[in-house]
Amino acid sequence: MALNPQTVLAKLDSTTSERLSALSYLKNEIIGHTQRKEDWVRHGVLRPIIRIIQSPSLGSGAKDAPASFLTSPSFTDEDNAKLQALQLLASFANAGPPFLYPLYATGALPTVLDDSCLQSEHPQIVLTALRVIQNIAGAAVYALPSSHISPASLAEILFTDGPLESFYHIISQQTSSPSLSSAAQISIVAQLIKDLCREERHQSALVNSGILDVLATKLAGFAVSGGQMLPRAEVVAQLEDLEDYIPEPTHPATGLDNILGAIAAIISDSPYRACKLLCSPSILAVFPIANIDPSKSPRSSCGPMEVPGLRPTKHLDFEPMSMLLPRTFPQILSRAVHQPVSTLREGLSRNGRSASRFHSNAASRTPSEETFASNNDVEGEEAESPLIPWLITLVRSRGSSEMLMATSVLTSLFKAGFCYKTRETDLSLLVVPVLLNMFNTCLETDTGTKKEDVDVSSVLGFIEEAPAILARLITDSEPLQKAAFESNAVKMMCTQLKNTYEPSPPPTKPWSYNRSPHLAVELPRDCRLGEEARQPPRSVHRIRVRESTLRAIGALGTFKDEYRKAIVDQEAIHYIVESLKPAPDNPVPVVIAACYAVRMLSRSVNILRTALVDHDVSAPLFSILQHHDVEVQMAAADAMCNLVMDCSPMRDSLVAAGIVKVACEHAHSHHASLRLSALWALKHLVLSSSIDLKKRCVEELESGWLVRLICDDTEDDALFSARERSDRQTTQNGLDDMDEDMDMGLADDQNRAWLSPSFYKTPTTHTHPDIRILRDADDRLDALLEAELNPIRKARHDDLAIQEQGLGLIRNLIGGTYSSNNADSPNETTDMIDFLFSTIGQDRLFDILASKLRVKVLHSFSRRSATGSEARLLPPQTKIIESVIYILVHIAASIPSHRQLVVSQTELLKQLAKLFSSQDREVRVALCHLINNLTWQDNANDGPACSQRALELKKLGFLTKLEALKEGDDELDVRERAKSALWQMKPAY
Repeated sequence: MALNPQTVLAKLDSTTSERLSALSYLKNEIIGHTQRKEDWVRHGVLRPIIRIIQSPSLGSGAKDAPASFLTSPSFTDEDNAKLQALQLLASFANAGPPFLYPLYATGALPTVLDDSCLQSEHPQIVLTALRVIQNIAGAAVYALPSSHISPASLAEILFTDGPLESFYHIISQQTSSPSLSSAAQISIVAQLIKDLCREERHQSALVNSGILDVLATKLAGFAVSGGQMLPRAEVVAQLEDLEDYIPEPTHPATGLDNILGAIAAIISDSPYRACKLLCSPSILAVFPIANIDPSKSPRSSCGPMEVPGLRPTKHLDFEPMSMLLPRTFPQILSRAVHQPVSTLREGLSRNGRSASRFHSNAASRTPSEETFASNNDVEGEEAESPLIPWLITLVRSRGSSEMLMATSVLTSLFKAGFCYKTRETDLSLLVVPVLLNMFNTCLETDTGTKKEDVDVSSVLGFIEEAPAILARLITDSEPLQKAAFESNAVKMMCTQLKNTYEPSPPPTKPWSYNRSPHLAVELPRDCRLGEEARQPPRSVHRIRVRESTLRAIGALGTFKDEYRKAIVDQEAIHYIVESLKPAPDNPVPVVIAACYAVRMLSRSVNILRTALVDHDVSAPLFSILQHHDVEVQMAAADAMCNLVMDCSPMRDSLVAAGIVKVACEHAHSHHASLRLSALWALKHLVLSSSIDLKKRCVEELESGWLVRLICDDTEDDALFSARERSDRQTTQNGLDDMDEDMDMGLADDQNRAWLSPSFYKTPTTHTHPDIRILRDADDRLDALLEAELNPIRKARHDDLAIQEQGLGLIRNLIGGTYSSNNADSPNETTDMIDFLFSTIGQDRLFDILASKLRVKVLHSFSRRSATGSEARLLPPQTKIIESVIYILVHIAASIPSHRQLVVSQTELLKQLAKLFSSQDREVRVALCHLINNLTWQDNANDGPACSQRALELKKLGFLTKLEALKEGDDELDVRERAKSALWQMKPAY
């Protein structure tokens, strides 16, 4: 019998029995009926439902009684009312994006996230509350960007201290019992992390709250339940006091795919977080690294356990997990980085950076990582964690979603450097083909070519995520790119990209509520639905596929022209260029991915001069160079670098469009990465350009700003100034109540708060003083955390990169790459050098160059080293030394007076003389070029001056240094260059 809405609302605010009656009636009324849900929202039913959930129930108060959490006491009528109210909220949230607005207005999400729901003593209440959050997250995916609840805002709410503590307790439950409720709870929390965790601060919060460790425990529990613990792992665990960390078997209903997906989301692009996974106590206990002799008795056959190695090289005598894999024959791979001639940005500038700069940090090492690697090498060889081959077995033996998430975790560990080098062959033969074969199967299922009884959502999810995971895996690896190419990846990715632009049938509209404009204005916020418009699920799917396939296409085109040509042959260029144009169906991530694809394809001179010109790629790229989003500007500037080279037909049109002004504006940006990209583009723009364009670039950039970029440690100074201001403020605030016995070293420890695990609330942070292997693991983690998150190191790394490109800009301004079409004549080169001397200052320029060859005294961020006794020194960086020498080479290649000017810089030449013993081959070759140019004689009139220059060089020891290179250098090229320089230098004096 239908009840009057006012009667139902009155019952909801009445006695418990009346509430239960009204809630039961509402469930029967609205579940499965979207129109009725809209009617009840307009009647204001959400507010009393929220009040019922917020009302205290008998026996509640999990915070005060943690021991009773998730036990099964008596289920009261108040608990039943709360459960049914949560079920109604879950039903409303499941109705789609229009219902997010009233749920937001009534405060449904904070109510459900309260401890009384997520830490209730009744498992069914916890599970239903999680389903409310899950349904809200599912609706937010299809909401318009203007919605009050979006995936990004939801992540900001969920990954904070309170909810994270509840999530930790939920995931920590033992799931070996047949209870499906706890397994479902863990699965939902893991899925929320997998779907929403994208930002580094959220990843760090999940690590520091202990959630990564409990997820690792669940993962180890799956290995235990499958009987895949290493032989004698229990014995090793007992010897190392880790037997308590061997987990119970994880219930299958927990969902291996969600556990792996959550772990992959947390550890992505971070060696520290990847190591945190490998060093989790349960992973160490189930997958120990120890020399085991199976022919001996259990206790006498096990050596000491080791910490998983970073860039491991030591193969153990007995690696049983690797025996589960098919035997492969590792290829002999060159460790040298080959830069083909067609690799424009990295090849021609001689100031290369990694090919993989696409949101990803995994490819190139920062100076801190280099330091850590060298320290690691000194300590000795280390072995790989058995978790790596176990993940490969999962990829080969599990279903689509589980194998995809296993590949994602494996990719993060591989890119972070925790795999043997020979694993690259295993991945190319055992993982990449399997991944692409499953991708093809999912495509056939989606299109109806292959009829299978499968979950459609999992098939669509695989199609969305697989290309992006493939892109991460194969970036910067020629063997893996070759494996993907031979598995038909180019055709599959290009076809999918084109399919995302095919006209789609108009979306069905199963329900539309009747909006009354005047009524909507009069109704309270919690009684009004949000915008009716929503993103159709297929449209969201197409956008995700477009982004991921663009990333995969870019990764496939990183190295070889053969692969780039195959992409062009698939007629994908038109769709890549269309993806550069911001639109509702081309959001920011799609545009950035398209920029990456263009950047990789433009490394081919042939494609740069044909396909990209034919599709006018420069127009949309120049447009988004002025996009409001800084990430888009950086991606566009990166892609623009190859388009402004002298071999590009698009250079002139870009100059006419105003590329000089825009690039110089970006070079003044507050964002270090954008400054770097803009300088890189300017450096390529002036290479082999006219002297008028070069002067215009210098004037637009401003010579004073160029000097500042080269000389100043902008990021380092900014960080130092901020620390000083903070210290002064802290000191001022503490003057009134300063304790005379205060430890003055405490302030230094506070300055390192970014390194402390207690930066976030960490209810699960424990130390392991009595367990050797865990202490060793903590030492490894501390070193990686220092290398990865230290803002001081990052600031100095940014400064060095910017200085390198600034010096490269000066080098290209005065360098002459002559061609038959448009070349700098010697007079123009001389004029450009004189122009720089006049704008920057002749003495100032040489002082700058000399300063780059000296050891730099770094800012001290520690009060303990304020006296200078602990000051740290930074030696000159190789790439900067090389740029400085080549600037001098170009100056010496001009007229005799310029050569004489270089020789007169005695202090600078003394610094150069010390570099003949440099371990870098390019530095030694550049020095030989410099001597060649300085001792060059233009004509007979230049003879006396040339002899004088050679004599000065001999006095400074250059002759002896050259003879040493000629006789004893390991590199043939260096010996030949030294021989040429000696041949020219000796007759001169």
